[in-house]
Amino acid sequence: MFKYILLSLGGYKASYLRNDIISGIGVAALSIPVAMGYAQVAGLPAIYGLYASFLPVLAYVIFASSPQLIYGIDATASAITGSIIIGTVGLTAGSKEAITLAPILAFFCALFLVLFSVLKLGRFAKYISEPVLSGFISGLSVSIMISQIPKIIGIKSSGDGVVSDVTNIVTHLPNVNVVSLVLGTVAIILIIFGKKLLPKWPTALIVLILGTMLSYFMALHQYGVDIVGSVPSGFPSLRLPDFSATTWGISIVGGLVSAIACFAGSLLPSESFAMRNKYKINGNRELFAYGVSNFVASLSGCPPTSASVSRTAANEQFHGKTQLVSIVAATIIALVVAFFSGLLYYMPQPVLSGIVFAALIGIVDISILRHLFGGARREAYVWIISAVGTLFLGVIWGVLLGLVLSFVNVILRSMAAPAAELGVMDGRDGYFDLNRGAAVHRIPETVIYRYSGSLFFGNIDVFTSGLKKLMKSDTKVVIVDASAIVTIDMTASATLKELLDWLDDQAVTYYFANVTGNLKTNFKKHKLDFLIEDGKTKKTIQDALQSYQNTL
Repeated sequence: MFKYILLSLGGYKASYLRNDIISGIGVAALSIPVAMGYAQVAGLPAIYGLYASFLPVLAYVIFASSPQLIYGIDATASAITGSIIIGTVGLTAGSKEAITLAPILAFFCALFLVLFSVLKLGRFAKYISEPVLSGFISGLSVSIMISQIPKIIGIKSSGDGVVSDVTNIVTHLPNVNVVSLVLGTVAIILIIFGKKLLPKWPTALIVLILGTMLSYFMALHQYGVDIVGSVPSGFPSLRLPDFSATTWGISIVGGLVSAIACFAGSLLPSESFAMRNKYKINGNRELFAYGVSNFVASLSGCPPTSASVSRTAANEQFHGKTQLVSIVAATIIALVVAFFSGLLYYMPQPVLSGIVFAALIGIVDISILRHLFGGARREAYVWIISAVGTLFLGVIWGVLLGLVLSFVNVILRSMAAPAAELGVMDGRDGYFDLNRGAAVHRIPETVIYRYSGSLFFGNIDVFTSGLKKLMKSDTKVVIVDASAIVTIDMTASATLKELLDWLDDQAVTYYFANVTGNLKTNFKKHKLDFLIEDGKTKKTIQDALQSYQNTL
């Protein structure tokens, strides 16, 4: 059985049990307060955060290949859902219409994730660069934090985007509820310092319990403090979403954007944790597991789900070894929903929003921006564009902008592949970059050109112009070190043919050295097989030089 499902439980060791149970309790304690907060970010009543934290989680566990990833409701998927429900469609948060639309988005998110898995798109996660993903998540976190401020200070939220939220906050500052402000601010301070001083304690849950007790005994609702109010008890009924109440275009596009965000925001961290802890995951299987989780979420009336990096990091800190951690956490949350949901009635909204606010402060990754400005300024600008775009254009456009930036970054990197002219050093074998210093000198009448990247339409002009710049009036032979040129596309092949014709017109002999088998296959495919037939491809640079000497 463990070959096909529950992979992380195969060969389970008794020594894992203690840490898995402790980690499961810790993850549940972390999940309960933030899950309810993220449900409100998604435009739903708080209880839906708990609904999304057991059945969809168990569905993920069955098919997951990662033993460590904690799945459920989180900031990214919730913000996208909220932006669609409140911002795009214009529904009232917590309304019947909002509750109807959320599982429809989860349904289409599930379809796209399963499709991604079938098409084996898991490998494409690597093309979404860390600066783009970090910038997107940071911009998203700031936008959610701003959206929580009205709830913390006790004023009505606009729900129309960052600019509108900020304007609303400034306009209504005279109407701030002081008691709400104090509650929310104290909650944020306690959680931030609690994480530093007592990192293994569920500070957020403790703060939530204390806030709820204070609300009950002090009757804070009499002072204008919003409370969560009546919460339904028991489990949600399982049924397909009501598709008759949806706008198909919004639902499909929203599901696609949610799937893309889940793809990047879940698979990349999963691979990162796998690399750090020396185990392997199956990317396409993970995508399938995300899809199944979202399908179960749609059946139980929940919004789209995704991975939680912060709770996965907590799982790692608690030394959880397998997905038994998620099973334990989901069981605890199910018990809370079944028997203790009535205790949530007096939960103060400023405290709940303060918990979400504090949870997101650590996700805004300014440290990576400082690092990028220290040595990769272009990627720093990519981070800024991704963050600002997400913040001001909204989550949906932020996701699409992030994807565009990722692929633009890949193309720019390919276009700027390292190139160098090679020479020799007296008394040493081999060929060296002439920029290494005066000890390296050119071979007379010879240009040895190394280009460290495959050739395609975006960089072939850079390749050809770079080679031509190295040509001198006495150049008789050009040798291209092709050791790092793995492929060449049709456009690049045509331009390369023009370059070779130009070299022939200049009476310059040319060779390609260190040619890989794959590049030779590409030569044949794109009508450059004459290079092989005419002996223009050589095993080494030395062979190319020797061949030229033999022609003299």
